[in-house]
Amino acid sequence: MKPDRLIEDLTLVPLPQWWENPWFLLSLPVVIGILAYWLRHGWLKRQPVASARIVPEGPAPHEAFLQRLAALRADRSRWVAYPFGIEVSDILRGYLEARYAFSVQFQTSREFLESAVHDARFNPIHRATLTGFLGQCDLLKFAQGKATEAELTALIDTAERFIRECAGLPGSAGGPP
Repeated sequence: MKPDRLIEDLTLVPLPQWWENPWFLLSLPVVIGILAYWLRHGWLKRQPVASARIVPEGPAPHEAFLQRLAALRADRSRWVAYPFGIEVSDILRGYLEARYAFSVQFQTSREFLESAVHDARFNPIHRATLTGFLGQCDLLKFAQGKATEAELTALIDTAERFIRECAGLPGSAGGPP
């Protein structure tokens, strides 16, 4: 074979006999179609079903997170804006992860909110509450923002009200039951 005649030399390679068989040529697309079907079927079985609701065993997830919020509310000595923003955000994110089986802990607020827009479990009021709450927490965490005691109390109230509404409990943080 000469390097300048490589293409012409390859065209002279004879095809195997089975390649010219019409039964082979007819069965090849069928075999490829069946293989594609089984690969797709196996791939879809791997994907989690979005509509399946996972019910955790043991106590309801809202109880532990409401207790954590109550402990944070009672310990006013820890109320420094930066660590407070991290703690209250972690409490609500942990609740969302336990209740709805989201992987919220390792997502940015923007990523989570974009996925929550398409999730039927959150109504528009919940999405608006989460947007405002996570925005305030991000301001405290990443921009090292300042906050008054009233603003920090409002963050706890918002998280508690959100958890109570999602759990179907009566009453909210600051209102009557």
